[in-house]
Amino acid sequence: MKEKTKQMTSLVGTAITAACCLGLPAILSVLSAIGLGFLIHDAILIPLFTGFIGFNLWMLVRAVKKQQVCATETMTPFKLAAIGGVISILGLLLSVAGIGLATLLIYIGLGLFFVGNFRVYKEDSHTC
Repeated sequence: MKEKTKQMTSLVGTAITAACCLGLPAILSVLSAIGLGFLIHDAILIPLFTGFIGFNLWMLVRAVKKQQVCATETMTPFKLAAIGGVISILGLLLSVAGIGLATLLIYIGLGLFFVGNFRVYKEDSHTC
């Protein structure tokens, strides 16, 4: 249960960081209101976003390795999440460069990232 909590925390952190990067007004105003407006800069958000994705993928690998005893195709959710993470980081870097369709890449990447994470939770609920 402790590992699921860490994984969910990193997933929420990734979502909040992505929302900041995408400029969602609700998240930006809340951060500014609680005195964390200094976090709303690309120089801070990009490494933070990459760190949250990396931590989540590390926790995902640990969860998948636990399931290796139970199933043979348990690496599929990790691969899906890893591909989504790479696509979203690439989209974020392209959006900083000013490429127009980069936001779409971020959304697609985060979608794959979250689907991969929730597939692990779905598979983790079954026991051997």
